Amino acid sequence: MAVRPDIEQSLLIEFEELFSLPDRIRTLADAVRALLLSAGFQEPLQTDVFDQELELRGTEHTGLLVRLDSYHLEVTGAPPELQTHALAALLLNEAGVFRLTMVEAGLTLTVKARRGQPLSWVDQAFSTLGEEPMLDRRFSMTWDWGTATTGYSFHASDTEDREIHLSFKAREGYLTLPELQDGGWMATHRQRFDGLVVRFFAQLGWEN
Repeated sequence: MAVRPDIEQSLLIEFEELFSLPDRIRTLADAVRALLLSAGFQEPLQTDVFDQELELRGTEHTGLLVRLDSYHLEVTGAPPELQTHALAALLLNEAGVFRLTMVEAGLTLTVKARRGQPLSWVDQAFSTLGEEPMLDRRFSMTWDWGTATTGYSFHASDTEDREIHLSFKAREGYLTLPELQDGGWMATHRQRFDGLVVRFFAQLGWEN
């Protein structure tokens, strides 16, 4: 099962307030557009400028969305080939951010059950409820754990025994901008998610 190309990425970063952002957000938008072009980002991004927020949206072929305000940078809907850490570092450098107070990486994957891949969580979960109509036939499980510096969450949900949605989050406090820019932190969690996916499918008896 080739799961890696279907992974979607997200990145949420909190930082100390950028007091000057509302005053220079339009010039920042122009600078970011030029930097993305020079950095070789292939995804054309539509730019929307608000009083205190900059939004960059992908084309109709992708759900990529980048939001920057005085406290947060959020990247969602990023395809697996996009280096979200490089995009984030470029934006944060240009905005003048120097202290990150929280960084959360997110990875998601949705896989449809195919022939020969048994999936019966919903039936098992709701079999004792009789014939009452079910408006929401979903079943989910979440595992949370952590280390001294990082908190993790792995979530699995099943919709009507037809598909599995897997999501993983890793949250770190006080990561430095050079550490984010290096890419090692994001790569480590990508590998961790890959390993969790393989183990999860192995427990289901699915071939990976």
